[in-house]
Amino acid sequence: MKFKLLSVGQKFKYDGEVYVKTSPIVASNVETGHNKMIPAYATLTLLDNSGEEKQSMTKESVDAKEILNAFNTFYERCIKTLETSNVLVPLIKDELDKARDEFTRLLHKKE
Repeated sequence: MKFKLLSVGQKFKYDGEVYVKTSPIVASNVETGHNKMIPAYATLTLLDNSGEEKQSMTKESVDAKEILNAFNTFYERCIKTLETSNVLVPLIKDELDKARDEFTRLLHKKE
């Protein structure tokens, strides 16, 4: 995880030490209290409030029907745009249809 993605107050591990983000560019070492600028390129390990590594991020539940409706809206717009631009040839349409069918199959497989 990158430093800029953390909220102020979140704990993370960097170079083997535990820090808490105190500003957009500075973090405070939990043990020593010393402040340190964290480079934008640094890769961090997000910790929970007890200092333990977070095992998984909270996932928002999304209904498969909502995903399918959104995808169908996207698909229809793509087809319409290609048709009005006179670039939709049967081969492209067939490949798009195959990809849509595969997407739908995989989506329903997860249910």
